[in-house]
Amino acid sequence: MRVSFLLYCCCFTALGLVQITTPFVLDAQVAAPTQQNNSTQASAFDNYVLHTTRTSEKITIDGKPTEEAWKKSSPINNFFQHYPTDSLQARSQIEVRALYDGEFMYFAITCFDSTAGKYFFQSLRRDFSADESDGVMIVLDPLATGQNGFGFRVSPVGVQCEGFVANGGNFGMDRSWDNVWFSEVHTESDRWTAELAIPFRAIRFESGRKRWRMNVVRWDWGRNENSTWTRFPINFNSFSLAHTGVLEWDTPPNASGLNMSIIPSAVGIVSHDYQDDNIPKFRWNLGGDVKWALTPALNLDLTVFPDFSNVNADRQVTNLQRFSLFFPEQRQFFIENSDLFAQYGFSQIRPFFSRKIGFSDGQNVTIPAGVRLSGNLDDNWRVGLMTIQTSAKPEQTLETQNYTVTAVQRRLFGRSNIGMIFVNRQGNNFNQETGNNFNRVLGMDFNLLSNDGIWSGKLFYHQNFTPIAKPDQFASAGWLQYNVPGLNINWNHEYIGSNYNPEVGFVPRMGVWRVQPNVNQVFYPTDRSLINEHGWGIEGDWYFDNSGRFVPLDRSLFAYYYVSFANTVNASVFAGEIFTKLTFPFDASGMGDDTHALPLDDYHYYQYGVDFSSDRRSPLTVNASIRAGSYYNGTSLRYSGSVGYRFQPFGSIRFNLQQDEITLPQPYHSAEFTLMSMQLEYTPTREVFFTTFVQYNTQINNVNLNARMQWRFAPMSDVFLVYTDNYDATFWKIRNRGIALKITYWLNV
Repeated sequence: MRVSFLLYCCCFTALGLVQITTPFVLDAQVAAPTQQNNSTQASAFDNYVLHTTRTSEKITIDGKPTEEAWKKSSPINNFFQHYPTDSLQARSQIEVRALYDGEFMYFAITCFDSTAGKYFFQSLRRDFSADESDGVMIVLDPLATGQNGFGFRVSPVGVQCEGFVANGGNFGMDRSWDNVWFSEVHTESDRWTAELAIPFRAIRFESGRKRWRMNVVRWDWGRNENSTWTRFPINFNSFSLAHTGVLEWDTPPNASGLNMSIIPSAVGIVSHDYQDDNIPKFRWNLGGDVKWALTPALNLDLTVFPDFSNVNADRQVTNLQRFSLFFPEQRQFFIENSDLFAQYGFSQIRPFFSRKIGFSDGQNVTIPAGVRLSGNLDDNWRVGLMTIQTSAKPEQTLETQNYTVTAVQRRLFGRSNIGMIFVNRQGNNFNQETGNNFNRVLGMDFNLLSNDGIWSGKLFYHQNFTPIAKPDQFASAGWLQYNVPGLNINWNHEYIGSNYNPEVGFVPRMGVWRVQPNVNQVFYPTDRSLINEHGWGIEGDWYFDNSGRFVPLDRSLFAYYYVSFANTVNASVFAGEIFTKLTFPFDASGMGDDTHALPLDDYHYYQYGVDFSSDRRSPLTVNASIRAGSYYNGTSLRYSGSVGYRFQPFGSIRFNLQQDEITLPQPYHSAEFTLMSMQLEYTPTREVFFTTFVQYNTQINNVNLNARMQWRFAPMSDVFLVYTDNYDATFWKIRNRGIALKITYWLNV
């Protein structure tokens, strides 16, 4: 197995070396690249330049760029559509200017719009997604690596959103990253203007660099148009860091002075567990965080007794699978630079998953302290070190634990990189027979990102270490993607050893080979007045045992066709075949009743379905989905849908329903599961947010209510009031209840 892995490495790296050294040129109109000192690698986009100059004039952030310094600055304009076509000038044009002083970089953005005032947005809630609102965004890659960057977005009604752009921007922007910056918007009859002031302390950059990478992106949902400053092919994400222009400074910026933020927090929680006892409990906590930029590109984070009571409730799902489901991390301390730790492995082979820290059997475990060092040493080296200490929990016989993760990444061939990760869970108990209580993973990943973005991929090998060494304690995999306009081809294969068990990771299935090929072809009509695009695809997913005989365990092969209309309506159909070889008894009804489990056998069945979503710009939106077909030795039917209403500018309400009907022959269980939810969002101002999330889940026989109020009384400083209830769904008997009040304050030193 190790020999084959080395062969994969050699072939994959050779492919990467050939592909990634060829610069991408869109058409003959793009000027030849020029070499720059202390700049990005020369590319076809070096002729896109926004010059920023130092100003001594005070810039008032009021959304009206009327200062004399703005008038003297050189703008960029002539934006191109990125969607629905990449060959035309944008109908909604933009003009952007840039300035800076010793503390801030400033951007003045004018979004021309003949229909000014008819904007699309969900609410005044901060950190909105791109498909929820009109808006314009500055994308910055200060280190000019084409790998990671920052996005700062503002809507026509002045709502802010910021995020971290990882993996070259191929997967969009992570909106969970937060920081302090300032913006305001002003609306006129034929345009809206925005002024942004981004503190140098808010981002990580290298002192003395004259040329950064940047782009400007605008979403105009009224026209169903996405436009960008640089013109690049439609198949790439508009966040793509492979296709950015240049932000050129007249004098390279340098960091000066202490760059530290202190974020104290206080929380009080009253909880009442009606099942175990009838005594309300009160607890309080004083904690906080410190963010210290040791260098402009390297950050030290400290946390003491963090509390996560303000985190949103997880969205419940009906689980009819035989294996565990993945729920994303939402806790703030684990999010910043999380890609450096969490990007190793694949979605089903994660050597590190931060949600394993601070949780045990569904209950919170106290974290007394944690430290994280993360960022760039220079253009080529990126490092991360995180160590977290958890407290003992005697009622669960859980002892104190230390979790340490170390990651290092070296840039190769432009935008690719090679990295190593070490994960260690260290307990305090010592047993003479089994040795010290620990679980460790040491791994290496190679990530391919070609300079033109056409090729991307990954190759990794991870070794697991336990007190008693066992055979087959490793995992390896390889993925390669070819992406050009109209065609996307993916190949993925994985091997997970029988004894590969990273306890601080997420690996729901062990002892298997997995192969995942898929192809997708997209057609773009010449006339897009009705249809923007349509296409087909085939997705395969095969699991084999690791005995060396490649015995099939699971197989699925699906084909689909979709249509995206010019009015944002989407529709798709799919059909496929599924094979399952049960290697352990399984209750396919989803009721978890082992006495009525299906026997070990081979099962062949077929599924088909239809998906539909209405015009997202309408105040009233509808989504619907149907999945039906055979299911093991019976049949299944799932129908789901949601109806939402947006009452601009104050919020929205959405009702969701999913119904699963499993029919199995006697003596096996048949079952019906209902999953209903209601989401209410009310934002009377840009500083006050109310959200209510109610979930009714018959599979776990539970009704959950989570109501949350957030008041942002100062930049990045909040008051949270969170109320939670859980009821028995059959008898409507209360199970537990809690209310939490949390206050955080962001203090820049």
